[in-house]
Amino acid sequence: MRTTSADLHTLTGAYAVNALSEIERTAFEAHLTRCQSCAIEVTELAATAARLGVAVEAPPPPQLRARVLAAAAETRQLSPHADRVPDPRRKRWAGALLAAACLVAAVFVTVQYTGSSDQDRQLAQLSSEYSRFSDFLSTPDARLVNGKAPNGATGTAVVSASRDEALFLAKDLPDPGDGRSYQLWTIGADKVPHSAGLLTSRTAPVFVSGLTGVQEVALTLEPAGGSTTPTLPAVMAMPLA
Repeated sequence: MRTTSADLHTLTGAYAVNALSEIERTAFEAHLTRCQSCAIEVTELAATAARLGVAVEAPPPPQLRARVLAAAAETRQLSPHADRVPDPRRKRWAGALLAAACLVAAVFVTVQYTGSSDQDRQLAQLSSEYSRFSDFLSTPDARLVNGKAPNGATGTAVVSASRDEALFLAKDLPDPGDGRSYQLWTIGADKVPHSAGLLTSRTAPVFVSGLTGVQEVALTLEPAGGSTTPTLPAVMAMPLA
């Protein structure tokens, strides 16, 4: 498959989460040496992916390593002589979802050997979230929008027009204080803000859907539980248009 120069500019997200085939990776890495904008985009997307990993990380259950190894020892492996035909449609996503697959395996082993419903639900949720993040970051039209608050806090929005979604992630936000929460808003040409959800923590990533007509994403500090209208001034605002 021949990859054009225009195609290469769309591969920053997939490259950042290791979701390219060998042919695409080779072509894109050659492209990176002469395209500064793509190099910057890859660096920022990789940093965002790392922050998302930290945001959903959790300490593994006790004895998980021993259980995983025990389960692996009892699992029948494919014969090295088995005929396997690679599916190019699956290969593209293999690298991006590798970490998620490891989490899924951990969930399976934990469910099988512990029977702790609370722990099972937590691990299953982590696996689902990590898989969704990896898949979203590898969307071909994913682009980054950055914002900065006067207090030094920063925000990153990964925007995908094809999915009509954005993923918002904040860094260095101060503690909102007792009885207060951070709330996201989307604002269109009519300047009317619409709530896009609360941050469950200062580092929790938030998916924002329905971006058609949205020109700006803003973050405000509100009473716990959120508000119907934003409390001004906004902590930070990021233009999307």
